Amino acid sequence: MQGVEVDCLLGVYEHEQREPRRIGVEVELFVPIRESAAHDDRLSGTVNYEAVMQAINATAASRRFKLVESLCSSMVEEIARLPGLRALRVAVTKPHPMPGLGSVRIEQWRQL
Repeated sequence: MQGVEVDCLLGVYEHEQREPRRIGVEVELFVPIRESAAHDDRLSGTVNYEAVMQAINATAASRRFKLVESLCSSMVEEIARLPGLRALRVAVTKPHPMPGLGSVRIEQWRQL
């Protein structure tokens, strides 16, 4: 899943906690190839993207985050609860964290 954008309170400084900022999220889902899912073409045989999006949005809205690492870790925890995953990778990008810096990106991997 690429190009996901979500609003979140994110930052160490007081001015960063006043208003939500738009952050980028990418998710890679590693799912086993199941004969039924590949041949039957049914959603029930794989991971539902809508459930992943709900996990991302719920995490971003759950609290104020100071660190990009904390936000990313919380998203990994929430998405990892979904059934059918073998592993996942989540990357969170905070654009323009300070003058002169285009973005900061944190990635976390988890094998389940």
